[in-house]
Amino acid sequence: MREVARVPISANAYSLYVRQGKDARTQVFSLDYSERLRVYDTQGSLGSSRSWSSRVRCIAVADIESEGEYALIGGVGKRVLVVDQRGRTMWKIELESSVIACDARDVDGDDAAEVVAALQNKRVILWNHDETALFSRTVEQPIADVWLEDITNDSELEVVIAEKKGTVLILSAAGYELKRLVLGQTITVFGVLAFGKRRLFVTGNHSSELRVWDIHGNEVTKVALSAAPKALATGMPDDVSDVAYLVVSTRDKKISFWEVQDTINVKKAEKAVMQEIESTKTTLYRRAIKCGNCGAPASPEAIECHSCGAKLEALDEYAIEEYLQESIESITSKHNRIKLKELDRILRKTLPRPAAYNLRRSIQTMIKKGVVDGHFDGNVFVRTVKKKPSRLARPSKEVKGAAVEMIGDLLKEKNSFEIQLIEEETGLSRQVLRRTLMILLGEDLVEGTLYEDTFTVIGKKKVKEFVKRLEKELGA
Repeated sequence: MREVARVPISANAYSLYVRQGKDARTQVFSLDYSERLRVYDTQGSLGSSRSWSSRVRCIAVADIESEGEYALIGGVGKRVLVVDQRGRTMWKIELESSVIACDARDVDGDDAAEVVAALQNKRVILWNHDETALFSRTVEQPIADVWLEDITNDSELEVVIAEKKGTVLILSAAGYELKRLVLGQTITVFGVLAFGKRRLFVTGNHSSELRVWDIHGNEVTKVALSAAPKALATGMPDDVSDVAYLVVSTRDKKISFWEVQDTINVKKAEKAVMQEIESTKTTLYRRAIKCGNCGAPASPEAIECHSCGAKLEALDEYAIEEYLQESIESITSKHNRIKLKELDRILRKTLPRPAAYNLRRSIQTMIKKGVVDGHFDGNVFVRTVKKKPSRLARPSKEVKGAAVEMIGDLLKEKNSFEIQLIEEETGLSRQVLRRTLMILLGEDLVEGTLYEDTFTVIGKKKVKEFVKRLEKELGA
Protein backbone atom coordinates (compact mmCIF):
# COMPACT_ATOMS: atom_id res chain seq x y z
CA MET A 1 0.00 0.00 0.00
CA ARG A 2 1.35 3.40 -1.00
CA GLU A 3 0.09 6.72 0.32
CA VAL A 4 0.24 9.17 -2.60
CA ALA A 5 -1.20 12.26 -0.88
CA ARG A 6 -2.40 13.59 2.45
CA VAL A 7 -4.56 16.68 2.10
CA PRO A 8 -5.46 18.97 5.03
CA ILE A 9 -9.09 20.16 5.12
CA SER A 10 -10.86 22.87 7.10
CA ALA A 11 -13.39 20.49 8.69
CA ASN A 12 -13.70 16.75 9.06
CA ALA A 13 -14.99 14.87 6.01
CA TYR A 14 -17.74 12.52 7.14
CA SER A 15 -18.68 10.88 3.81
CA LEU A 16 -16.52 9.87 0.85
CA TYR A 17 -17.32 8.28 -2.51
CA VAL A 18 -15.08 7.10 -5.36
CA ARG A 19 -16.65 7.17 -8.82
CA GLN A 20 -15.24 5.62 -11.97
CA GLY A 21 -16.66 7.66 -14.85
CA LYS A 22 -17.40 6.34 -18.33
CA ASP A 23 -14.66 8.66 -19.61
CA ALA A 24 -12.14 6.60 -17.53
CA ARG A 25 -11.63 9.42 -15.05
CA THR A 26 -11.82 8.45 -11.40
CA GLN A 27 -13.20 11.12 -9.05
CA VAL A 28 -13.31 11.30 -5.27
CA PHE A 29 -16.30 13.09 -3.73
CA SER A 30 -16.03 14.41 -0.17
CA LEU A 31 -18.66 15.88 2.18
CA ASP A 32 -17.40 17.80 5.21
CA TYR A 33 -18.75 19.76 8.14
CA SER A 34 -17.81 23.10 6.55
CA GLU A 35 -20.82 22.45 4.29
CA ARG A 36 -18.72 21.79 1.17
CA LEU A 37 -18.87 19.10 -1.49
CA ARG A 38 -15.33 18.72 -2.83
CA VAL A 39 -14.21 16.69 -5.83
CA TYR A 40 -10.62 15.41 -6.04
CA ASP A 41 -8.67 13.20 -8.40
CA THR A 42 -7.04 10.04 -7.08
CA GLN A 43 -3.76 11.89 -6.45
CA GLY A 44 -5.37 14.33 -4.03
CA SER A 45 -5.65 17.36 -6.35
CA LEU A 46 -8.81 19.40 -5.77
CA GLY A 47 -10.88 19.73 -8.94
CA SER A 48 -13.98 21.59 -7.72
CA SER A 49 -15.80 22.68 -4.59
CA ARG A 50 -19.39 23.79 -4.00
CA SER A 51 -21.71 24.55 -1.13
CA TRP A 52 -23.54 21.49 0.15
CA SER A 53 -25.61 21.04 3.29
CA SER A 54 -24.03 19.03 6.09
CA ARG A 55 -27.51 17.61 6.74
CA VAL A 56 -26.72 15.19 3.89
CA ARG A 57 -25.34 12.24 5.86
CA CYS A 58 -24.05 10.08 2.99
CA ILE A 59 -23.31 10.47 -0.69
CA ALA A 60 -23.15 8.28 -3.78
CA VAL A 61 -22.74 9.22 -7.44
CA ALA A 62 -24.27 7.25 -10.33
CA ASP A 63 -26.20 7.37 -13.61
CA ILE A 64 -29.77 6.77 -12.46
CA GLU A 65 -31.50 7.32 -15.81
CA SER A 66 -28.94 5.52 -18.05
CA GLU A 67 -28.50 8.66 -20.14
CA GLY A 68 -24.80 9.17 -19.49
CA GLU A 69 -25.18 11.83 -16.80
CA TYR A 70 -24.40 11.25 -13.15
CA ALA A 71 -26.71 12.16 -10.30
CA LEU A 72 -25.94 12.78 -6.64
CA ILE A 73 -27.62 10.42 -4.18
CA GLY A 74 -27.81 11.35 -0.53
CA GLY A 75 -29.52 10.60 2.75
CA VAL A 76 -31.04 13.69 4.34
CA GLY A 77 -32.67 12.92 7.67
CA LYS A 78 -35.47 10.46 6.94
CA ARG A 79 -35.28 10.95 3.19
CA VAL A 80 -33.37 9.59 0.23
CA LEU A 81 -32.78 12.35 -2.32
CA VAL A 82 -31.46 12.03 -5.86
CA VAL A 83 -30.44 15.28 -7.54
CA ASP A 84 -29.21 15.69 -11.13
CA GLN A 85 -26.27 17.86 -12.22
CA ARG A 86 -28.53 20.89 -12.63
CA GLY A 87 -29.87 20.57 -9.09
CA ARG A 88 -33.24 19.12 -10.14
CA THR A 89 -34.72 16.69 -7.61
CA MET A 90 -35.27 13.33 -9.29
CA TRP A 91 -36.19 11.24 -6.22
CA LYS A 92 -37.57 12.15 -2.82
CA ILE A 93 -38.36 9.04 -0.81
CA GLU A 94 -39.79 9.51 2.68
CA LEU A 95 -38.76 6.90 5.25
CA GLU A 96 -39.53 6.05 8.87
CA SER A 97 -35.95 6.36 10.14
CA SER A 98 -32.83 8.39 9.40
CA VAL A 99 -30.55 7.33 6.54
CA ILE A 100 -27.02 6.54 7.72
CA ALA A 101 -25.41 5.03 4.60
CA CYS A 102 -26.10 4.67 0.89
CA ASP A 103 -24.63 3.41 -2.37
CA ALA A 104 -25.68 3.36 -6.03
CA ARG A 105 -24.59 1.09 -8.88
CA ASP A 106 -26.13 -0.75 -11.81
CA VAL A 107 -27.18 -3.98 -10.11
CA ASP A 108 -29.10 -5.69 -12.93
CA GLY A 109 -27.26 -4.73 -16.12
CA ASP A 110 -29.80 -2.27 -17.57
CA ASP A 111 -27.33 0.68 -17.54
CA ALA A 112 -29.44 2.47 -14.90
CA ALA A 113 -28.16 2.52 -11.33
CA GLU A 114 -30.07 1.07 -8.39
CA VAL A 115 -29.91 2.75 -4.95
CA VAL A 116 -29.43 1.07 -1.59
CA ALA A 117 -29.83 2.78 1.79
CA ALA A 118 -29.25 1.68 5.37
CA LEU A 119 -31.41 3.23 8.08
CA GLN A 120 -30.81 3.94 11.73
CA ASN A 121 -33.52 1.43 12.68
CA LYS A 122 -31.39 -1.38 11.11
CA ARG A 123 -33.44 -1.63 7.91
CA VAL A 124 -31.85 -1.90 4.44
CA ILE A 125 -33.79 -1.10 1.25
CA LEU A 126 -32.70 -1.58 -2.37
CA TRP A 127 -34.59 0.45 -5.00
CA ASN A 128 -34.72 -0.12 -8.73
CA HIS A 129 -34.00 2.84 -11.04
CA ASP A 130 -37.75 3.61 -11.12
CA GLU A 131 -37.97 3.91 -7.31
CA THR A 132 -39.55 0.46 -6.92
CA ALA A 133 -38.29 -1.30 -3.78
CA LEU A 134 -36.65 -4.57 -4.83
CA PHE A 135 -36.36 -5.70 -1.22
CA SER A 136 -36.44 -4.46 2.36
CA ARG A 137 -34.73 -6.31 5.20
CA THR A 138 -34.11 -5.60 8.86
CA VAL A 139 -30.84 -6.90 10.28
CA GLU A 140 -29.97 -7.81 13.86
CA GLN A 141 -27.46 -5.08 14.78
CA PRO A 142 -26.99 -1.35 14.09
CA ILE A 143 -25.43 -0.74 10.68
CA ALA A 144 -22.12 0.97 9.98
CA ASP A 145 -22.26 0.95 6.16
CA VAL A 146 -23.81 -0.66 3.09
CA TRP A 147 -22.19 -1.39 -0.30
CA LEU A 148 -23.15 -2.76 -3.71
CA GLU A 149 -20.46 -5.08 -5.08
CA ASP A 150 -20.10 -8.13 -7.33
CA ILE A 151 -18.77 -10.47 -4.67
CA THR A 152 -19.19 -13.71 -6.65
CA ASN A 153 -17.79 -12.45 -9.98
CA ASP A 154 -20.89 -13.40 -11.96
CA SER A 155 -21.90 -9.84 -13.01
CA GLU A 156 -24.75 -9.90 -10.47
CA LEU A 157 -24.11 -7.39 -7.70
CA GLU A 158 -24.65 -8.29 -4.08
CA VAL A 159 -25.59 -6.07 -1.12
CA VAL A 160 -22.86 -6.01 1.54
CA ILE A 161 -23.83 -4.80 5.00
CA ALA A 162 -21.31 -4.01 7.75
CA GLU A 163 -22.82 -4.12 11.24
CA LYS A 164 -21.20 -1.97 13.93
CA LYS A 165 -20.51 -4.95 16.20
CA GLY A 166 -18.25 -6.56 13.57
CA THR A 167 -20.44 -8.76 11.37
CA VAL A 168 -20.41 -8.51 7.57
CA LEU A 169 -23.53 -9.78 5.77
CA ILE A 170 -23.59 -10.58 2.07
CA LEU A 171 -27.11 -10.53 0.59
CA SER A 172 -28.30 -11.26 -2.92
CA ALA A 173 -29.93 -8.43 -4.88
CA ALA A 174 -33.29 -9.93 -3.85
CA GLY A 175 -32.40 -9.63 -0.15
CA TYR A 176 -31.53 -13.28 0.63
CA GLU A 177 -28.61 -13.94 2.99
CA LEU A 178 -25.70 -15.64 1.21
CA LYS A 179 -22.87 -15.34 3.75
CA ARG A 180 -22.20 -14.03 7.25
CA LEU A 181 -18.66 -13.15 8.41
CA VAL A 182 -17.97 -12.46 12.08
CA LEU A 183 -14.76 -10.41 12.16
CA GLY A 184 -14.68 -9.87 15.93
CA GLN A 185 -13.80 -6.17 15.62
CA THR A 186 -16.03 -3.13 16.03
CA ILE A 187 -16.72 -1.42 12.69
CA THR A 188 -17.24 2.32 12.28
CA VAL A 189 -16.02 2.62 8.66
CA PHE A 190 -16.12 -0.03 5.95
CA GLY A 191 -15.16 -0.62 2.32
CA VAL A 192 -14.65 -3.33 -0.29
CA LEU A 193 -11.45 -3.70 -2.32
CA ALA A 194 -11.69 -5.60 -5.63
CA PHE A 195 -8.73 -7.06 -7.51
CA GLY A 196 -9.78 -9.12 -10.52
CA LYS A 197 -11.74 -11.94 -8.90
CA ARG A 198 -10.43 -11.25 -5.42
CA ARG A 199 -12.51 -9.38 -2.83
CA LEU A 200 -11.13 -7.85 0.37
CA PHE A 201 -12.91 -5.96 3.14
CA VAL A 202 -11.48 -2.86 4.85
CA THR A 203 -12.65 -1.94 8.34
CA GLY A 204 -11.79 0.75 10.85
CA ASN A 205 -12.92 1.84 14.29
CA HIS A 206 -11.72 4.21 16.99
CA SER A 207 -8.04 3.23 16.67
CA SER A 208 -5.58 4.90 14.26
CA GLU A 209 -5.44 2.00 11.82
CA LEU A 210 -7.42 0.11 9.24
CA ARG A 211 -7.65 -3.67 8.96
CA VAL A 212 -7.94 -5.61 5.72
CA TRP A 213 -9.74 -8.99 5.64
CA ASP A 214 -10.20 -11.63 2.98
CA ILE A 215 -13.59 -13.12 2.13
CA HIS A 216 -12.82 -16.06 4.42
CA GLY A 217 -12.69 -13.66 7.39
CA ASN A 218 -8.90 -13.82 7.82
CA GLU A 219 -6.97 -10.64 8.55
CA VAL A 220 -4.60 -9.85 5.66
CA THR A 221 -2.85 -6.65 6.78
CA LYS A 222 -3.12 -3.42 8.75
CA VAL A 223 -2.80 0.18 7.58
CA ALA A 224 -1.46 2.85 9.96
CA LEU A 225 -3.25 6.22 9.88
CA SER A 226 -2.49 9.65 11.34
CA ALA A 227 -5.68 9.47 13.45
CA ALA A 228 -8.86 7.41 13.80
CA PRO A 229 -10.80 7.13 10.53
CA LYS A 230 -13.96 9.16 9.98
CA ALA A 231 -14.94 7.81 6.54
CA LEU A 232 -13.45 5.74 3.73
CA ALA A 233 -14.12 4.85 0.13
CA THR A 234 -12.51 2.61 -2.49
CA GLY A 235 -12.46 2.33 -6.26
CA MET A 236 -10.61 0.87 -9.23
CA PRO A 237 -9.29 2.37 -12.50
CA ASP A 238 -10.80 -0.55 -14.46
CA ASP A 239 -12.24 -4.04 -14.04
CA VAL A 240 -8.99 -5.98 -14.52
CA SER A 241 -6.54 -3.84 -12.58
CA ASP A 242 -4.40 -5.13 -9.74
CA VAL A 243 -4.35 -1.61 -8.29
CA ALA A 244 -7.20 -0.07 -6.30
CA TYR A 245 -7.74 3.33 -4.72
CA LEU A 246 -8.36 3.79 -1.01
CA VAL A 247 -9.37 7.19 0.33
CA VAL A 248 -9.63 7.80 4.08
CA SER A 249 -10.62 10.87 6.07
CA THR A 250 -9.22 11.00 9.58
CA ARG A 251 -10.30 12.86 12.69
CA ASP A 252 -7.28 15.21 12.50
CA LYS A 253 -8.91 16.96 9.48
CA LYS A 254 -6.99 15.18 6.75
CA ILE A 255 -7.86 13.05 3.73
CA SER A 256 -5.33 10.38 2.75
CA PHE A 257 -5.16 8.99 -0.79
CA TRP A 258 -3.69 5.50 -1.18
CA GLU A 259 -2.88 3.18 -4.04
CA VAL A 260 -3.31 -0.44 -3.03
CA GLN A 261 -1.73 -3.22 -5.07
CA ASP A 262 -2.51 -6.89 -4.61
CA THR A 263 -2.60 -10.10 -6.58
CA ILE A 264 -5.73 -10.67 -8.65
CA ASN A 265 -5.39 -14.42 -8.06
CA VAL A 266 -7.88 -15.89 -5.64
CA LYS A 267 -6.42 -18.11 -2.94
CA LYS A 268 -7.75 -21.63 -2.51
CA ALA A 269 -9.60 -20.89 0.75
CA GLU A 270 -11.15 -17.73 -0.74
CA LYS A 271 -12.22 -19.61 -3.87
CA ALA A 272 -13.98 -22.20 -1.70
CA VAL A 273 -15.95 -19.44 0.08
CA MET A 274 -16.97 -17.87 -3.24
CA GLN A 275 -18.14 -21.25 -4.52
CA GLU A 276 -20.12 -21.70 -1.30
CA ILE A 277 -21.78 -18.30 -1.76
CA GLU A 278 -22.62 -19.06 -5.40
CA SER A 279 -24.06 -22.44 -4.44
CA THR A 280 -26.19 -20.84 -1.71
CA LYS A 281 -27.50 -18.28 -4.21
CA THR A 282 -28.47 -21.01 -6.68
CA THR A 283 -30.26 -22.99 -3.96
CA LEU A 284 -32.21 -19.98 -2.70
CA TYR A 285 -33.41 -18.96 -6.14
CA ARG A 286 -34.61 -22.47 -6.91
CA ARG A 287 -36.27 -23.14 -3.56
CA ALA A 288 -40.03 -22.63 -3.43
CA ILE A 289 -41.45 -19.40 -2.03
CA LYS A 290 -44.78 -21.15 -1.51
CA CYS A 291 -45.01 -24.46 0.35
CA GLY A 292 -46.01 -27.28 -1.98
CA ASN A 293 -47.66 -29.12 0.90
CA CYS A 294 -49.85 -26.52 2.60
CA GLY A 295 -49.55 -23.54 0.22
CA ALA A 296 -48.30 -21.12 2.87
CA PRO A 297 -45.86 -18.37 1.86
CA ALA A 298 -42.27 -19.42 2.58
CA SER A 299 -38.85 -17.80 2.69
CA PRO A 300 -36.27 -19.54 0.47
CA GLU A 301 -33.77 -19.02 3.31
CA ALA A 302 -35.75 -21.55 5.33
CA ILE A 303 -35.26 -25.24 4.55
CA GLU A 304 -38.69 -26.16 5.93
CA CYS A 305 -42.13 -24.54 5.82
CA HIS A 306 -42.76 -22.63 9.04
CA SER A 307 -46.48 -23.59 8.92
CA CYS A 308 -46.46 -27.35 8.35
CA GLY A 309 -42.78 -28.33 8.58
CA ALA A 310 -42.63 -29.78 5.05
CA LYS A 311 -39.30 -29.52 3.26
CA LEU A 312 -39.19 -26.78 0.62
CA GLU A 313 -38.34 -28.50 -2.63
CA ALA A 314 -36.14 -27.06 -5.36
CA LEU A 315 -37.96 -26.21 -8.57
CA ASP A 316 -36.75 -27.97 -11.70
CA GLU A 317 -39.06 -26.30 -14.17
CA TYR A 318 -38.70 -22.70 -15.29
CA ALA A 319 -35.39 -21.96 -13.60
CA ILE A 320 -34.63 -18.24 -13.52
CA GLU A 321 -32.34 -18.33 -16.58
CA GLU A 322 -35.02 -20.09 -18.65
CA TYR A 323 -37.70 -17.73 -17.41
CA LEU A 324 -35.60 -14.69 -18.27
CA GLN A 325 -35.05 -16.05 -21.76
CA GLU A 326 -38.76 -16.72 -22.21
CA SER A 327 -39.72 -13.28 -20.85
CA ILE A 328 -37.18 -11.36 -22.92
CA GLU A 329 -38.16 -13.18 -26.10
CA SER A 330 -41.86 -12.53 -25.44
CA ILE A 331 -41.45 -8.84 -24.60
CA THR A 332 -39.06 -8.02 -27.45
CA SER A 333 -41.42 -9.68 -29.94
CA LYS A 334 -43.61 -6.61 -29.37
CA HIS A 335 -40.80 -4.05 -29.16
CA ASN A 336 -38.01 -4.22 -31.73
CA ARG A 337 -36.31 -1.24 -30.03
CA ILE A 338 -36.48 -0.94 -26.25
CA LYS A 339 -34.34 0.72 -23.62
CA LEU A 340 -32.76 -1.74 -21.22
CA LYS A 341 -34.18 0.09 -18.21
CA GLU A 342 -37.68 -0.17 -19.69
CA LEU A 343 -37.16 -3.86 -20.46
CA ASP A 344 -36.01 -4.35 -16.85
CA ARG A 345 -39.17 -2.62 -15.57
CA ILE A 346 -41.38 -4.95 -17.61
CA LEU A 347 -39.37 -8.02 -16.62
CA ARG A 348 -39.88 -7.34 -12.93
CA LYS A 349 -43.63 -7.40 -13.51
CA THR A 350 -43.53 -10.79 -15.20
CA LEU A 351 -40.95 -12.72 -13.16
CA PRO A 352 -42.64 -15.11 -10.72
CA ARG A 353 -40.30 -14.36 -7.82
CA PRO A 354 -37.63 -11.92 -6.66
CA ALA A 355 -34.51 -12.53 -8.72
CA ALA A 356 -30.99 -11.30 -9.34
CA TYR A 357 -29.83 -11.09 -12.93
CA ASN A 358 -27.69 -9.12 -15.36
CA LEU A 359 -29.94 -8.05 -18.21
CA ARG A 360 -27.28 -7.10 -20.75
CA ARG A 361 -25.39 -10.34 -20.16
CA SER A 362 -28.60 -12.40 -20.41
CA ILE A 363 -29.45 -10.87 -23.79
CA GLN A 364 -25.89 -11.34 -25.02
CA THR A 365 -26.17 -15.04 -24.12
CA MET A 366 -29.47 -15.32 -25.99
CA ILE A 367 -27.93 -13.72 -29.08
CA LYS A 368 -24.97 -16.08 -28.91
CA LYS A 369 -27.29 -19.10 -28.62
CA GLY A 370 -29.37 -17.89 -31.56
CA VAL A 371 -32.53 -17.56 -29.49
CA VAL A 372 -32.97 -13.96 -30.69
CA ASP A 373 -31.20 -11.81 -33.25
CA GLY A 374 -30.30 -8.29 -32.28
CA HIS A 375 -27.68 -5.86 -31.05
CA PHE A 376 -27.17 -3.06 -28.55
CA ASP A 377 -27.33 0.59 -29.54
CA GLY A 378 -25.98 2.19 -26.40
CA ASN A 379 -28.62 1.61 -23.71
CA VAL A 380 -31.16 0.29 -26.26
CA PHE A 381 -31.67 -3.32 -27.37
CA VAL A 382 -32.53 -3.56 -31.06
CA ARG A 383 -34.17 -6.84 -32.05
CA THR A 384 -33.96 -8.00 -35.65
CA VAL A 385 -35.76 -10.77 -37.55
CA LYS A 386 -35.00 -14.29 -36.38
CA LYS A 387 -32.77 -16.37 -38.59
CA LYS A 388 -34.84 -19.43 -37.73
CA PRO A 389 -38.64 -19.68 -37.78
CA SER A 390 -40.36 -20.01 -34.42
CA ARG A 391 -40.68 -23.58 -33.24
CA LEU A 392 -44.08 -22.84 -31.72
CA ALA A 393 -46.91 -24.02 -33.96
CA ARG A 394 -49.59 -21.39 -34.43
CA PRO A 395 -52.82 -22.48 -32.73
CA SER A 396 -56.06 -22.38 -34.69
CA LYS A 397 -58.70 -19.77 -33.97
CA GLU A 398 -60.94 -22.53 -32.60
CA VAL A 399 -58.25 -23.67 -30.12
CA LYS A 400 -57.63 -20.11 -28.95
CA GLY A 401 -61.37 -19.47 -28.63
CA ALA A 402 -61.84 -22.62 -26.56
CA ALA A 403 -58.99 -21.62 -24.26
CA VAL A 404 -60.40 -18.13 -23.69
CA GLU A 405 -63.85 -19.57 -22.97
CA MET A 406 -62.45 -22.09 -20.47
CA ILE A 407 -60.36 -19.44 -18.72
CA GLY A 408 -63.43 -17.21 -18.46
CA ASP A 409 -65.45 -20.05 -16.91
CA LEU A 410 -62.68 -20.88 -14.41
CA LEU A 411 -62.37 -17.25 -13.36
CA LYS A 412 -66.08 -17.14 -12.49
CA GLU A 413 -65.32 -19.54 -9.63
CA LYS A 414 -61.99 -18.11 -8.50
CA ASN A 415 -59.50 -15.48 -9.71
CA SER A 416 -56.77 -17.90 -10.88
CA PHE A 417 -56.22 -20.72 -13.35
CA GLU A 418 -53.58 -23.37 -14.09
CA ILE A 419 -51.81 -23.02 -17.45
CA GLN A 420 -51.16 -26.76 -17.77
CA LEU A 421 -54.87 -27.49 -17.34
CA ILE A 422 -55.74 -25.12 -20.20
CA GLU A 423 -53.21 -26.92 -22.44
CA GLU A 424 -54.55 -30.37 -21.54
CA GLU A 425 -58.22 -29.43 -22.06
CA THR A 426 -58.03 -27.16 -25.12
CA GLY A 427 -54.74 -27.97 -26.84
CA LEU A 428 -53.44 -24.38 -26.57
CA SER A 429 -49.67 -24.62 -26.10
CA ARG A 430 -48.59 -23.54 -22.64
CA GLN A 431 -45.69 -21.62 -24.24
CA VAL A 432 -48.12 -19.58 -26.34
CA LEU A 433 -50.34 -18.85 -23.33
CA ARG A 434 -47.43 -17.99 -21.03
CA ARG A 435 -45.92 -15.60 -23.57
CA THR A 436 -49.28 -13.94 -24.13
CA LEU A 437 -49.72 -13.47 -20.39
CA MET A 438 -46.20 -12.01 -20.09
CA ILE A 439 -46.95 -9.49 -22.84
CA LEU A 440 -50.21 -8.46 -21.15
CA LEU A 441 -48.43 -7.99 -17.82
CA GLY A 442 -45.48 -6.18 -19.37
CA GLU A 443 -47.69 -3.81 -21.34
CA ASP A 444 -49.68 -2.98 -18.17
CA LEU A 445 -52.80 -4.18 -19.99
CA VAL A 446 -53.82 -6.42 -17.08
CA GLU A 447 -53.10 -6.68 -13.37
CA GLY A 448 -52.06 -10.09 -12.14
CA THR A 449 -49.24 -12.41 -11.13
CA LEU A 450 -47.69 -15.34 -12.94
CA TYR A 451 -46.24 -17.81 -10.44
CA GLU A 452 -44.81 -20.97 -12.01
CA ASP A 453 -47.91 -22.60 -13.64
CA THR A 454 -50.58 -20.39 -12.03
CA PHE A 455 -51.88 -17.04 -13.25
CA THR A 456 -53.89 -14.93 -10.78
CA VAL A 457 -55.96 -11.90 -11.73
CA ILE A 458 -55.71 -9.10 -9.17
CA GLY A 459 -59.18 -7.82 -8.34
CA LYS A 460 -62.35 -9.82 -8.90
CA LYS A 461 -63.96 -6.88 -10.74
CA LYS A 462 -61.22 -6.97 -13.37
CA VAL A 463 -61.82 -10.56 -14.52
CA LYS A 464 -64.08 -9.56 -17.45
CA GLU A 465 -61.58 -6.94 -18.58
CA PHE A 466 -58.77 -9.51 -18.35
CA VAL A 467 -60.67 -12.04 -20.50
CA LYS A 468 -61.30 -9.38 -23.18
CA ARG A 469 -57.62 -8.39 -23.22
CA LEU A 470 -56.53 -12.01 -23.42
CA GLU A 471 -58.93 -12.71 -26.30
CA LYS A 472 -57.67 -9.71 -28.24
CA GLU A 473 -53.96 -10.48 -27.69
CA LEU A 474 -54.39 -14.13 -28.68
CA GLY A 475 -56.40 -13.13 -31.73
CA ALA A 476 -59.12 -15.55 -30.73
